[in-house]
Amino acid sequence: MLRLTSLVRRAFLVALAASAAVPVSSSVPGCLGRSDLDDPDSTGPDASPLGGSAGRGGTGGTAGSAGRGGSAGRGGSAGRGGADGASGTGGTSGTGGTAGTGGCGPETCSGCCDASGTCANGDAINQCGRDGANCSDCSELGFACMNGTCQGMPPPCGPGNCNGCCDASGACRRGTESDACGVKGAACADCAGSGQGCTNGVCQGPPPVCGPANCGGCCDSRGRCRGGTSDDGCGADGTACSNCTQSGRVCTQPGNYCAFFPTCSSVTCPTGCCDADGTCRSGRTDSSCGASGQRCQNCGASGQACAAQGFCYSGPHCGPDNCAGCCTANGECRNGAGAAMCGQYGALCDNCASKGQTCQNRVCSGGSTCPAAYPGCNPGAATTPPFSAASCSSAELDALAMACASSGTSTACAQFFQRLFASNARCYDCMLQFTGQDAYVRCVAPFLTQQCNHDVTCTVDCSNTACARCPADQANTCRQTAFDQGAPCHGLVNGYYCLQAALGGPAQFCDITQYSGSGEWLRAVGENYCSR
Repeated sequence: MLRLTSLVRRAFLVALAASAAVPVSSSVPGCLGRSDLDDPDSTGPDASPLGGSAGRGGTGGTAGSAGRGGSAGRGGSAGRGGADGASGTGGTSGTGGTAGTGGCGPETCSGCCDASGTCANGDAINQCGRDGANCSDCSELGFACMNGTCQGMPPPCGPGNCNGCCDASGACRRGTESDACGVKGAACADCAGSGQGCTNGVCQGPPPVCGPANCGGCCDSRGRCRGGTSDDGCGADGTACSNCTQSGRVCTQPGNYCAFFPTCSSVTCPTGCCDADGTCRSGRTDSSCGASGQRCQNCGASGQACAAQGFCYSGPHCGPDNCAGCCTANGECRNGAGAAMCGQYGALCDNCASKGQTCQNRVCSGGSTCPAAYPGCNPGAATTPPFSAASCSSAELDALAMACASSGTSTACAQFFQRLFASNARCYDCMLQFTGQDAYVRCVAPFLTQQCNHDVTCTVDCSNTACARCPADQANTCRQTAFDQGAPCHGLVNGYYCLQAALGGPAQFCDITQYSGSGEWLRAVGENYCSR
């Protein structure tokens, strides 16, 4: 019987607990007046115990405007108290600070800020964002850019949607980097490989000193920009290259970081097949057909089709890519709601009647609710990455952590979110995306490949579905056994390993096991996605 490692299990179980422990207000918060996060007004002493009232100090000078290099204003001198009841004299007025030079941020940019600090429109697939947040590369994550957020299916990279250049994987790059140079959706050129730099989208001149401003990959020991996707040269955004092979790891994207993935096999891919790159696939498409962790076969190459059981044969194709119901053994797509032919998402039809069960919601069920039967995962299921917004102050995130310290569903936590809505709607909006059932996966999503995003999303969905109706004292046991041989989620175990890889890399801040509670987790997530 399959048993997952305690590390993976613990991280994932706590992830599920976290996604269900953050508050979602049942009603739209109304205006509650001034937030208790606001700084109190600064006033001088109201009265002197002897003599008249003290004079008020001069008003403080205003600090330089947001940007770079503005000096703070200087406060005025304090007033002097009057004698024997006489009114005191007022202090001198403070001097204003000098204005800073405009920098990219919420006050100066309605789009997003790119790596060079320039304000971009925020609607390009590789420069997506809003309200002065850092730009996101939706193309790298496998999404389109819609309204400043990575979501929807990505279009093919080309002149119509890419201001930079299109790399070999079809991702849109900025086009200003030595390893990916080009403009207007043309194919990227590797200037670094030919000993040149990238200027105005053209390879020319000597290569610059490798760094974040000119390298989208990593800088090797000789100061050259490399793609950053190879196992012996892994890294992104102009950081130093890492040699993943020294630690028995591989370079994974997005994020270009060293991670451990177990070898694809029947253990990690029990119902699908392993492609040439060692990635677990569903095994039910003509181009990637197989089962039980076998090597995927391209049925089309031999003029055959992939059967619903996961093998190539000379018959019609029926699978998740062309059937919403279930597939018979000879390739016919059926509705999937009958007792003799039950199933959905292109799975092999199941005969519930022969097992003394009934077909409920297109899955055979014997009536058990803990664990409950799982009807399958939508082939297109994916969790949308979070949008970033430089909107929350450190004080607001600290207060959020304190209010939600005991429990994410506490009254104090819910009330704080209501006050945050009234005092800083943009911060409220950014943090609200981490209060749903998909909060944990959403946090990790920017560090998952398209396949891993799908796998983790399905793993969470299956665990939640199978164990949602369990009594409180049986819920943990249900989640611990839901992926065992013969259990409802057995075929979705690969999501565990995808999650472990991300949490061991740049998504470490998403791992709730290192925090004292949901409040600390929310603050950490806010600092990464919502802090200004």
